Amino acid sequence: MIKTKLQRCLHDKLATGPLRGPVIALLAAAWIAGCGVGTGGTGAFGSAPVNGFGSIFVGGIEFDDTRAVVINDDGAPVARDGNELRLGMMADVDGTTIAAGLNGPTSTAASVRLTRAVVGPVTATDVGRRTLSVLGQTVIVNGSTAFDATLHGGLAALKAGDMVSVYGLAGSSGQTVATRLEPALSGDAWRLRGPVAGLDTNTKRVGIGAALLDYSSAANVPADLANGQWVHLTLSGTSIGGVLGVAAFSPLPTPPADAAHVVVEGLVAAPTMQGLLRIGAISIDASLATITPAPAALVAGAHAEVSGRLTAGVLVADKIKLLTAQEAESRSFQVIGTVGGLSATNFVVRGVAVDASAATYVNGAATLLANGVKVRVQGTLSADGTAVQAARITFL
Repeated sequence: MIKTKLQRCLHDKLATGPLRGPVIALLAAAWIAGCGVGTGGTGAFGSAPVNGFGSIFVGGIEFDDTRAVVINDDGAPVARDGNELRLGMMADVDGTTIAAGLNGPTSTAASVRLTRAVVGPVTATDVGRRTLSVLGQTVIVNGSTAFDATLHGGLAALKAGDMVSVYGLAGSSGQTVATRLEPALSGDAWRLRGPVAGLDTNTKRVGIGAALLDYSSAANVPADLANGQWVHLTLSGTSIGGVLGVAAFSPLPTPPADAAHVVVEGLVAAPTMQGLLRIGAISIDASLATITPAPAALVAGAHAEVSGRLTAGVLVADKIKLLTAQEAESRSFQVIGTVGGLSATNFVVRGVAVDASAATYVNGAATLLANGVKVRVQGTLSADGTAVQAARITFL
């Protein structure tokens, strides 16, 4: 494999003398800094679906979001009303240095930015194949796709013409694995996020997935617009001859330049021989990473969880876990809070509907369930994605 700049630089330094073991360890940080890549910051950053509430769980980290600013697609603050964060939403979270909690790593969030992959009208649905089409993008639904409580029946509740907001893992081929589907709000602008293809600077047209877009009247067009560049488009809501009008190039979320603990989840863009790859707009150096189940599985479109540190804006990965289809289908969700709306074995915690009919109880029994009792609920989503099917309930 071709070495990265960092690998070549360290190799050259090692070749200058007979240093061994502990001495190399002591000098490593200084050498890395001397190679021009820095050593990273001290905070935490997560970019992944929200898979629990305690505060919020993103990328396996529990972020205390009590004082966090929540930001929408355009970078504007969102009112904190207790319902602004929901299961399956894609979130970019900036937080403090990781600490060891009773149930895993914890951090205090300073900001939580919510990012939608697609907002627009449904063109078609295919319940059998578990797909829908929105603005020329193929949206894939699986067992870990959360659906808004109003969409009983999951994908079957949607029909052509419905306006939807899609949170998900957007790939480089026009496919998005949905992590949450919900009705778009009245007045929501059409949106599309993804990599540019088929750029024609003469006709001012670009493609994203199967969508053809005209940006001749768009605001904030990047001066360096190029194929492969990740963009976030606000659309005009019109289509002329099958070509969608672009109203503006909207700002993309920007991760911190440096962070000591980073977790990113998404679909891999084509990796290079140098161990470089991309998930969304985040550049990743995978040359020194441990890859499971095997490096050969690291291919374009693979569903990956990447951990490492951000250094000068690049995620230097130490671990990459590639999820199998079964793992992607059966994501674990966790909700911590007080029971409300109890009816038989159904109740609500932190705005999340819970079906406890098949749950195992810890520190008590089902007879102790009552409104106002604090619990931790762990499980997977119900068949239609509108509730958590509890596997384990712990009384707190």
